[in-house]
Amino acid sequence: MGNAALIIFIAILGMAVFYSTVAYFLIRMISKKAFKRNLDRYQIIQIIMLMAIGLMIIQSVRYQSWNMALPALGLLMPLLSLNVSMRRRRESNKVD
Repeated sequence: MGNAALIIFIAILGMAVFYSTVAYFLIRMISKKAFKRNLDRYQIIQIIMLMAIGLMIIQSVRYQSWNMALPALGLLMPLLSLNVSMRRRRESNKVD
């Protein structure tokens, strides 16, 4: 039982890494081609995190599992705060 659980855990972790990597390069390619804008890696990771949290919230509302929706909303607030602070830092670097 222990070895099977470890193999399953590694497989799920591998899937998460694979799909995150695919999303990373797709977001980068779409931002360059469609919007003519280069995003740095922090902005791309933020987009991936926002999509993951949004999916969690949609699934929790769909299945009426509020035990999962409230922590996801709690994760959303620091992520938006990080976005605002990164924007302020970028604007202050442009002024200098």
